[in-house]
Amino acid sequence: MSGAGARYRIVALLGAALALRLVFFGGLLGWDDLEYWEGARALLAGDYVPMSTFQLRYTLTVPLAVGQAWLGEGEWVLVLVPLAYSAAHLVLAWGLGWLWGGASVAATAVALLGIVPLDVIAATELHSDLPLAVFLAATVYAVLRGEGVTRARGPWFLLAGITLGLAAATKEVALALLVVLVLRLWLVKKWAGAAKCGWLVAGFVSVAAVETTWLAVVTGDPLYRYRGPIAGYHAATMLPATPGYAWMLSYPDMLLNPLSGSFGYFAGIFYLVVASTVWALRRSEPTLAQLGMWWGTLLVLFNFAPLDATFTRPLFHHFARTLHPLLVPFVLAAALWLLTALEGRRRLRMGVVAVVAVLAVTGIVITHADYRAWAAVARQAAPVIERLPADARFVSDPVTAAQLRFLLPARRERIASYTSGASGADGGPLFVLSDPLRLAAEREQGRVPPGPMTTPPSSWKPVAHFARQPRTSLRGGLRRLFGGGPAPTTETDGATLWRAGQGWAAR
Repeated sequence: MSGAGARYRIVALLGAALALRLVFFGGLLGWDDLEYWEGARALLAGDYVPMSTFQLRYTLTVPLAVGQAWLGEGEWVLVLVPLAYSAAHLVLAWGLGWLWGGASVAATAVALLGIVPLDVIAATELHSDLPLAVFLAATVYAVLRGEGVTRARGPWFLLAGITLGLAAATKEVALALLVVLVLRLWLVKKWAGAAKCGWLVAGFVSVAAVETTWLAVVTGDPLYRYRGPIAGYHAATMLPATPGYAWMLSYPDMLLNPLSGSFGYFAGIFYLVVASTVWALRRSEPTLAQLGMWWGTLLVLFNFAPLDATFTRPLFHHFARTLHPLLVPFVLAAALWLLTALEGRRRLRMGVVAVVAVLAVTGIVITHADYRAWAAVARQAAPVIERLPADARFVSDPVTAAQLRFLLPARRERIASYTSGASGADGGPLFVLSDPLRLAAEREQGRVPPGPMTTPPSSWKPVAHFARQPRTSLRGGLRRLFGGGPAPTTETDGATLWRAGQGWAAR
């Protein structure tokens, strides 16, 4: 393929992938994304001391703050940052595919990544895992470029160190890639390139130096990330989990079990990765061996890393999104297998691609509906609240209150959670949004909601009810297909906005 043809193809693939991501707009969740949003607002306001782990992730908060300063506050502004990272992720898949197999492998890898549901949803939903995946892929790309040139290797390895430093600043588990790079060096034995690893170290140290200097200036402690008031935050979120060992099966379950609630995020792509690994072992295929070293090492480290020496809790929550850094090596391995192992077997290749496409479409629809459901009550309540008197006060659970403050910035000072005060402002009628599902989650975290929120008194008047659709899953679809009917509804399927009595106040 000519250079011009390759450029046209990547532009077309990128355009189609980004269009798909905008069609399936994820948007506000009201958890991590709002923490990053508030961290960006704090930067703009001059509050530079990080008060949470989220505020330390400057690869998210700084671009978000720039977006807020230039474009204002709005849900679409929030998604511009992950959308930009998603575009970079696709470009890196192309670049790595080109290095490891040429234009056809690059195009196939981008096409596969373009429809993996996890990558589609993450493109318009704010978490640290997508930026982490981008910086790790960029590190591998820079290392490969450094190994592939006879001169000017140093700048490529310096770039690799910088991107690895940015990855570690985004999420500490990025350091697992060091194990990948060492093992890969032993596998490929390109010692000439390894002689330039000092440049990689210099790049990494430069990023770490900038961060520690900044923290020393704004907090007085260069090691604030590890010793500040937020140092124990991560462990505190993991300790309430029931101790055991089943967590070690969570990633294999979501990658291989179609009935897993998270299988839809991966669209069965891991089956192709397994097939490519088996084929590579039989043929001693070196490129697939390198890719297996990449994704396999990360998967093992992510899967078995414990919180402490008891091995009864994972180091971090095993969500589907925490495997985002594995998607690029996944699609590269799948692309190489499709184009090499199935060469000359056109019908089988088309059948495999068709199955993946069907699973991807199904997974995108299901995961999109699941993500949008997180803020469904707040999205419905926002226009109702906006029509109420300007001096009205509102109280809800902490998550819904944060969502409403984001969706209704003009009323944010008059919206409060029951944990932060009675109403967020004095005077005016008081309205309470009671969501049994959120209140049940609060009780599980040891926070007891005020009695009236759980059992509204007879003096309260209902203003509106907001339904919550049951969560969509492959398991639920199979239940309906085989005559089981829909899952039973419960009192947690909706929330009610009440006009409260003047004498009531949250704690």
